[in-house]
Amino acid sequence: MKPPSLAPACLAATLFVLTGRADTPAAGLSANDQEILKRYDKNGDGKLDENEVTAAMDENRQAADALRGKARERLKERQQAWVKEFDKNGDGKLDAAERAAMEQAVRARLEKNPHQLKRFDTDGDGKLNDAEWAAAREKLFAGMEKP
Repeated sequence: MKPPSLAPACLAATLFVLTGRADTPAAGLSANDQEILKRYDKNGDGKLDENEVTAAMDENRQAADALRGKARERLKERQQAWVKEFDKNGDGKLDAAERAAMEQAVRARLEKNPHQLKRFDTDGDGKLNDAEWAAAREKLFAGMEKP
């Protein structure tokens, strides 16, 4: 699946191509282009006018926003589980020692997970150096309360 941030750009490129194809039969379009044209060509003229492009972009933006919202919710749930797991004194927050233990455990888990390692290991050496870990930590712990 394409990352949500690329979806609007891909749709925009396809829509740009479709708006200029008024005289091109639908049979000459790729299957994806035909599907987009069928879905958004409300007046049936075989091309997408400005209003149809705007409607398509709005719908796509809303779908991408929904995906980002779901991803944020999953991250928040994961963060809450980390707090629950590493909050040894039971106060509902992580003090500096608990947070350090959590970060060390999360880093070890990331390095053992091929998908996550590929996501954050920018130099491809199979482990997270300090700069890669700092970038991963920023994404993974974004919005978490610091001690």
